[in-house]
Amino acid sequence: LHILLHYLMLVNYFWMFCEGLHLHLVLVIVFIKDIVAMRWFATIGWILPVLLVSLYALVRNAQTHDTEHCWMDESHAMWLLTIPVCCSLIASLVFLINVVRVLLTKLSSTSPHPAPLGLRKATRATLILIPLFGLQHILLPFRPDKGCQLERFYQIGAALLISLQGLCVSCLFCFANHDVIFAVQCYLSRFFPDIVTHPFLESNGGQPATQSRDVVV
Repeated sequence: LHILLHYLMLVNYFWMFCEGLHLHLVLVIVFIKDIVAMRWFATIGWILPVLLVSLYALVRNAQTHDTEHCWMDESHAMWLLTIPVCCSLIASLVFLINVVRVLLTKLSSTSPHPAPLGLRKATRATLILIPLFGLQHILLPFRPDKGCQLERFYQIGAALLISLQGLCVSCLFCFANHDVIFAVQCYLSRFFPDIVTHPFLESNGGQPATQSRDVVV
């Protein structure tokens, strides 16, 4: 369970990195093939965490100490996971800074090609998630010593951050996504036509508010 937990956590971080890379590719490298990009995203998001977690497990298993309580105790081997996560967060931040720069250019009144609404919202949501996801690892070097009174508050805060990450991702990238709302409304309108209307259909001529390349997949 310990290994599975950390694998799923790494998957979460690396897919957020893929989102920042996706936004960067949409604006900078417009003509990249979607199938090529998705292959790279799948490799980074699913396979790379397997390699990192496997290396962590090998190092942790070779240690003669810190092996009690099913590896739940803190160990220096955790840096094998923390450093890649911090690198992915820094890279995501660099990507998003460039995306924001391009968006500000496209949002200017003189720009002939304004940025799509879905792309702007995806960028804003990702900018919110980076500090939220990175706070736990940024504070890792400042972890209180064992037995210290602040250690309990640190553990409670870290547990809350980890527990709420999935909820924040689902709210920002799923429940607030225009395409998801559009699909749900279309589905519900089949059973409750008098209650559920089609605001997107009425305003966009039967098409969702955003295109698939402009939103977070």
